[in-house]
Amino acid sequence: MAFFRIKKIKGKEYAYIVENEWKKKGSRQKVMGYLGRVYRFSLMNDVGFLEHLKIDNIENYVNNNDAFKIMSHLIEWELYRFNINKNEFLIDLSNKKIQKKDKNIAFFINEGFMCSLALKNLLEFKPEGDEQADAYRLARAFVEAGIKVPQEIFICIFGKLYKKME
Repeated sequence: MAFFRIKKIKGKEYAYIVENEWKKKGSRQKVMGYLGRVYRFSLMNDVGFLEHLKIDNIENYVNNNDAFKIMSHLIEWELYRFNINKNEFLIDLSNKKIQKKDKNIAFFINEGFMCSLALKNLLEFKPEGDEQADAYRLARAFVEAGIKVPQEIFICIFGKLYKKME
């Protein structure tokens, strides 16, 4: 199973996706890909998702937005909560890119890495037909991207994605 790893080089942190590989002498980590320089942020605006978007009626909100739009709102909410300056970074949800000066980067927030790969995994999520395994995979995609999705919103997104599959 692949996971994220940080490596410090000359005082700066860089993120990689790695996988354990078993050899005769034990486990070794094999680098699967480079994610970019890591930028760390502290929580600055502790506001709930519904409060941030001024949502009075969850049902209306969910009915009026598709899964991609709701996930985009969740990403925007986390960027706001961590006071991430969108003028300093390129955050392109349509193309699933997070960059600075044309180089991929990763935001370390909520113990996860919001980066191009995490956005791709989340925004291109497709259920495979095993409801329990798919729910776990989607939850993991949110956690890996550093998004603390409220439970009721997660259920709605999952429901929309599952309906699309049928």
